[in-house]
Amino acid sequence: MKLYIGGCHQGKTAYVLAQTGLRPVPCSPEEALSAPAINSFHLLCRSILEQGGDLNAYVDALLTRNPEAVVVSDEIGLGVVPLDPFERRWREETGRALCRLAAASERVERIVCGIGVRLK
Repeated sequence: MKLYIGGCHQGKTAYVLAQTGLRPVPCSPEEALSAPAINSFHLLCRSILEQGGDLNAYVDALLTRNPEAVVVSDEIGLGVVPLDPFERRWREETGRALCRLAAASERVERIVCGIGVRLK
């Protein structure tokens, strides 16, 4: 797995396309289990939580069924902590999911202003 993270509108998709030759696309949770390049992982996490799903179990399935995936996600854990309980839960659980993906990934990069910084 390769994980690319960064703020909103920081050039992650273009960077990943240039680095891997794959164009990340937004996926449903089921599509992501076999997609070569997943865009907007943070929104996929939100969708799972809104439907009452178990994000931890989903990450287990993603790591098992699609270990070679390229995953792109916005960083949503920075800034002011939301007042809304669901927004806080989404932020916290997505952060934990990204930590698990990062631990399992062979490469992790943070993209800022279209420039990648390798973290792992």
